[in-house]
Amino acid sequence: MATGAIFLAEGFSKIAGPFVHGKFAEQTRQIAAKSWPVWSGFLQTVVLPNAAAVGWLVAVGELAVGIGLLAGLWTRAACAGGAVLVLTFLLGQFWAPGGAWHDWITAGLTSKFALLLLALLASADAGKTWGLDGRPRRGRGIKS
Repeated sequence: MATGAIFLAEGFSKIAGPFVHGKFAEQTRQIAAKSWPVWSGFLQTVVLPNAAAVGWLVAVGELAVGIGLLAGLWTRAACAGGAVLVLTFLLGQFWAPGGAWHDWITAGLTSKFALLLLALLASADAGKTWGLDGRPRRGRGIKS
C-alpha cells in the first residue's frame, strides 16, 4: 500500500506541478546527455519531439499505478505498468564510458529496489487479500 501511495503522490505532483508544463522536456534533455547511448538516442528522436504528450503519459501512468496498487484493483497490471515506468527511469540514471562496474551497481539503487518490489508484488498476487481483486465477482458466484 505504501508503494501505491508513493506512486499516487508522485503522479499527482507531476500533474499539479511544472513537470507536465515543460519541466519534463528539460529533464529529458539532461538525462539524454548522461544516459546509455541507445537510450539517449531513443530519448532524443522519439521522446523529446513528443515531450508534452509523453510527460502527461508518465504523470497519468504513475497516478494510475498508485490508484491500482492502493485499491488492489488489477494489481498485476499496475505492477507491470509500474515496472515499465521504473525501468525507463533506471535506463536514464547513469552511464559513464569507461566507468567502473560498481559505479553502475550503486547508481539508481532506489529504482532497482522499486523494480524488484514491483516484481515481488506481482508474483505474490497482491491485491487478493485487502484489495478489490479479492472481491467476488457479481453474478458469477466465484472468487478470483
